This record gives sequence, C-alpha cells and structure tokens, in this order.
Amino acid sequence: MNTESPLSSGAGLPPLERAQAESLRSLVREASERAASSSFVIEGPHLLERAFESAADRIKEVVFTEEALLSNSALAKRAQRKGISIFRATPKLAEKISDTKTPQGVFAVISMPSQTDALPDKGVVIALDDVQDPGNVGTIIRTASWFGASRILLSTGCADPYSPKVLRATQGEIFGVAVGNRGDLRQNIVFLQKRGFQVVAATVEPSACLLYKMAFDQNVVLIFGSEASGISKPILGLADGQIVIPKYGLGESLNVATSAGIVLSEVMRKRS
Repeated sequence: MNTESPLSSGAGLPPLERAQAESLRSLVREASERAASSSFVIEGPHLLERAFESAADRIKEVVFTEEALLSNSALAKRAQRKGISIFRATPKLAEKISDTKTPQGVFAVISMPSQTDALPDKGVVIALDDVQDPGNVGTIIRTASWFGASRILLSTGCADPYSPKVLRATQGEIFGVAVGNRGDLRQNIVFLQKRGFQVVAATVEPSACLLYKMAFDQNVVLIFGSEASGISKPILGLADGQIVIPKYGLGESLNVATSAGIVLSEVMRKRS
C-alpha cells in the first residue's frame, strides 16, 4: 500500500505549463519584466526558507520538481498551509527557468516590497553609487543585514538587487534589510541630510580622514562608489566628510563589498 502523501510525491499538484515557465524565465532574466510585474524569482530551498521567515506574505507561488519536492516537502507544506499556489515542474522546465547549470528545482515568485514607506528617520543608511557588480551588491546587502543597517539606497547605475546573481550573493538577506528601488540617489541623500543625517563618503583620497579617527553620528549615510571610478562628483559633493581605510600592506585596492564591511563594523562599534 502506498502511504506517500500526494503533496510529498507531487502527484496531487498541478503541472507547471510551458507558458508559466516562459513567464518565470522572463522574470529571472529581464529587469524590465521584474519592474513591470513588481515581482522577482528566487531559486533554492535556502532562499525560500528565508522568504518564509521574513516575507511570507509576499510569496505568490512556488514551484518544485518532483525530485526537489521529495527532499523539501516541509517547504511545500508551509506553502500549502498559507494557501500559496504550488506547481510541479519537469526537470526540463526547471532548466528553462534557472540561470544556473545545475538547477535546484525549487523556485518562488515574490512580490517586491512596497516602496511607499518613508525613508528612515534614524540609523545607518548605505548609499551605493553605480556599484555594478552583482556579487558586490549582493554581498553588501548581506553585510548590511548583519550589522543592522536601516536601509540601502541604490543609484540607477547599480546592479538590479532582484537579479539572480545578486539574490544568490545575499544568501537570503534580501529579506533582512530594506532595499530601495534603483532611483534618484542624490535626491534621497539630500532628503536624509536635511533630516539631520551625517553624510560620509568612503574614498581612497590620501587627504580623507582615517576611518578609525572619524567621529560618526548616530544617524549616518555611508556612500560607496563604483568599482571602476569611485563616487561620482555630484554625489561626492554632498558629503559632510570623507573617510579612507588605512593601508598596512602592499595591496593595491580593496573590493567595495569588503570596504563596506570594514566601515560598517567600525561605525557599529562606535555606536555601541
């Protein structure tokens, strides 16, 4: 007698249609599709677990291959209890959706967070000026979540925070910190500055204040620039002060995500 539940085996789940797979593929690959639908796709059980922990009300639907369902039935049951639509995909359709060589067989469509909420009135805000590498943007999001940053602001030239490479680099922390849409970075910084935030730019200028000697306010905007050209002049001109991480060895430069982690660690140490 077969005692396996329909959910565990996938037998009772509706199959994912080819048109649905095409739609998911577009969300994975096209930023314009994500923007138009205000949604994005996550892949893998870890990201789905983090979504359930911090953004369960924004999960629109989940998709499992039969093999993935066998090892992740608990996630499917969580979706079922919350009334989230669950679909069963063939391995071929999973390959079509995924942007990796070895799909994990677990996908979910997530609504983007509402951007109607006001900018924070306190805390530490990260501002990224044209940081284009997805791995760096994702790692900064992950690091900012660890240190309890209030929000991350992105210029229009930054990597899309909801692209697959960024999402993977966040390790699920896209749900742990408020990330704004790519937009008018200058306007947002000016708004926070008028609200009383100190604005500090991380640079490599020898004349900048050494990080460990800088007096940081409780409410501060930390600006980090692009990997190639640093912070643009219009954004740099807003800074109340500039900081530089002291160099003790022979390294030529620091990765921007590494720099953000070092600066955040020092800022939070002084705040505490």
